[in-house]
Amino acid sequence: MPDSVKQGFRAGLVALAFLTAGVAPAVAFDPTPTVGAAGQAGFDATRLTAIGDFVQRDIAAGKIPGLVLLVLRDGKPAMFEAFGERAPGSAMRTDSLHRIASTTKIFVTTAAMRLYEQGRFKLSDPVATYLPELKDLKVFAGTESSTSADVPAPEAPRRGPTVEDLMRHTAGFTYWWIGPPNPVRRSQREQDLEGLYGATGEEMLAKLGRQPLLYQPGSTFEYSIATDVLGHLLERIEQKPLDRILSEQVLQPLGLSDTVWQVDEAQAGRLAEPSQATMAKDPLAWVYGWLDLRKAPKRFSGGAGLASTAGDVGRLLQMLANGGEIDGVRLLSPKTVRFMLHTDHLAGVRGPRNNVDEGYGWSLVNPVRLATGAHTTPGAPGDTYWGGITGPRYMIDPGERLVVVAMFQAPSLRGHYYAVLRQMIYGAMVK
Repeated sequence: MPDSVKQGFRAGLVALAFLTAGVAPAVAFDPTPTVGAAGQAGFDATRLTAIGDFVQRDIAAGKIPGLVLLVLRDGKPAMFEAFGERAPGSAMRTDSLHRIASTTKIFVTTAAMRLYEQGRFKLSDPVATYLPELKDLKVFAGTESSTSADVPAPEAPRRGPTVEDLMRHTAGFTYWWIGPPNPVRRSQREQDLEGLYGATGEEMLAKLGRQPLLYQPGSTFEYSIATDVLGHLLERIEQKPLDRILSEQVLQPLGLSDTVWQVDEAQAGRLAEPSQATMAKDPLAWVYGWLDLRKAPKRFSGGAGLASTAGDVGRLLQMLANGGEIDGVRLLSPKTVRFMLHTDHLAGVRGPRNNVDEGYGWSLVNPVRLATGAHTTPGAPGDTYWGGITGPRYMIDPGERLVVVAMFQAPSLRGHYYAVLRQMIYGAMVK
């Protein structure tokens, strides 16, 4: 069978799995479990309690300071608990605010897809149509091992990046920390292109336009700053700042009052802060200073700039799990949700699948499980997950009508806890 046919067949199986699973009807959202809620949701309550025991043991051992876990099935909470400390000497609460880093992407992409449904742009539109700062991009011609002294002159791109490339991370951009240092990643770090507090959006785009892309647009998946660029593109289309766009398109309609770009004085007592032990032993602890959130950003990072709660994130995810509607409020069509979140958009694209589990492709915002390939955790074709470098993780399994949100502060251990929590949650599901 030719590769193109295999890829089309694979994508079709993923879409079919989502279709046959059905779209759960919109249901009222209340994250507070009632007595017997676990059993009514198809879980063994004793096995869910074992998850809490596991978390408490790791907190006692100093592995993580605290955690909030929300498990929803059919829109109803089976578990919503806070464990450990929010900050040294302060207990974690279910409404504690967390730096959600890349979980920001699903909020901003949801806003983008609302505008897409309104005909404000096409996925095939060149990015430079809206961001002329990026019209003269060149492509890095060296290799991962190149040094600044031996890099050939940048090449012309075979085509410019599109809006779809931004969403599926095939635009050619990168993150400075995502792979081995090379001239492009070093330049990106030195110029602080991912920073929130040093440059405005216009200043960041001007610098980005003078830096080579790491790959030819459309050729390679590389998890990247592309969603930041998407956010600035939306600002140009709407002629509004991204905070206002997100508020109008997502936060206000869903009543997400705890999802913010800056934590004010009234909210500061709920902000989860890392312990000194976490800061001392975690090599990724620099992210807490990079994403301060007590300071006003100079630009809104569409890829990483938000703080939120498990409840707010869970409500957004439940809306998507319902096919775009919750509590009678429809944000997206079910067909758009399927296209955005449960369809593989990487058929024929090569590249390192940075931090993506084996057996997953990529939708327009997150990894999506394929019908084929190895898997190390339970699930089904069409399920999706992601999180953020600061620690949060989430997942949607449309077949099981399952939504999970885990909020914790252990950047280097986020993959480990996601895998263990996921296998224990599926292990507690008995119906």
